[in-house]
Amino acid sequence: MRLQALVRKEIRLLLRDPHALAVLFIMPALFLLLMAGAMSSYLQDRPPALRLVLNVPSASDSSQFFQAALQAQLPGSELLAKSSEPLAHVRLSAAFAATLLDSPHQGPSLSFPAQFDKLARQRLHSAVSIALAQTRLQAFLADSGMLDPALSLDERLQQVQQRTQSRIDEQEQLASGDLSGRANASQLSVPAWLIFGMFFITLPMAGGFQREQQSGTLLRFRCLGLSLGTLALSKLLPYFALNLLQFVLLLALGVYGLPAIGLQALSLPGSAGAYALLAVSVALATCSLGLLLAALARSSEQALLLGGGLNILLAAIGGIMVPKSVMPAAMAQLAEVSPMSWALDAFLTLLVGHGSSLDIAPYCARLLLFAAACGVAGLLLFRHRVQQTQWTTHY
Repeated sequence: MRLQALVRKEIRLLLRDPHALAVLFIMPALFLLLMAGAMSSYLQDRPPALRLVLNVPSASDSSQFFQAALQAQLPGSELLAKSSEPLAHVRLSAAFAATLLDSPHQGPSLSFPAQFDKLARQRLHSAVSIALAQTRLQAFLADSGMLDPALSLDERLQQVQQRTQSRIDEQEQLASGDLSGRANASQLSVPAWLIFGMFFITLPMAGGFQREQQSGTLLRFRCLGLSLGTLALSKLLPYFALNLLQFVLLLALGVYGLPAIGLQALSLPGSAGAYALLAVSVALATCSLGLLLAALARSSEQALLLGGGLNILLAAIGGIMVPKSVMPAAMAQLAEVSPMSWALDAFLTLLVGHGSSLDIAPYCARLLLFAAACGVAGLLLFRHRVQQTQWTTHY
């Protein structure tokens, strides 16, 4: 009965604190939406469409074939005849059709505006090379009589593509490891800012503990003979439940909220049990860390600085703010000390690597060991703080 009453008290205090609820729900939700939108053009399953100009000084059947082959290599892209905008240009020579069978062969010329990034340049260069090779093969087959000239453009392109395409078998060797480089914007943003938001549970936990100590509430509990375990559990249970609610709501935002604003929805492959195991592991780690910081801080200001500063530091080195795939090797190794990195790696193993509960077990084990270490240290300090609590002038 006492535990239930203390848990109800913690819940009421939380509901009366809109700032804490905003930090736990509104802040990570906004970060999730903003960062998913900001990275949607760079982190996606397929490369973005291009807009470019194809200059054809002398139209011919071969130039039409080249344009169709280039369009097939750049699905969704726009090939314009001219434009006043600063776009990439692909220029065919006036003797394009007549020189296709020459060896060595001089291909089209490419020019790029300054804002055309390096990856897009490489992609366009590769597409032009493949389209040119297919056009030259088409000219060779037609010259050799192995291609029916009565076929339509689409039929000739289909026959040439069949002769130039090979089937390559791909196998996934590992379902775990650093998968941030393969994640799209949704797969990276949703778990990253979900984890970041869950770790901010330390702020209301530490702040509430300081308020109770300064008001004399802890001393009253001590006089009532409440055990240390009951007091600590009364603080852990509400925040643990709140962490699980954060996990569910922010995942739902990724699944249903992102497509509502035109972004790629988050898919959740794998079993529900794997996500439940991960949710419990992260929630225990965050709540135990909150208990430790609550016992360490000596004032509300210290609690704010310790909780906020530590969370930002763990996020900065743990791949939350900057993906580990773009970090230098030394920084990527340093990231392994952050529990946020373990949680994110487990998430990406499920979302990108299509892993199972067994694949994320090592990461969850680290989180649970971290939770046990923080929990034990927090309880010892908590006991000391409660035993040393004295009447003050704060009411």
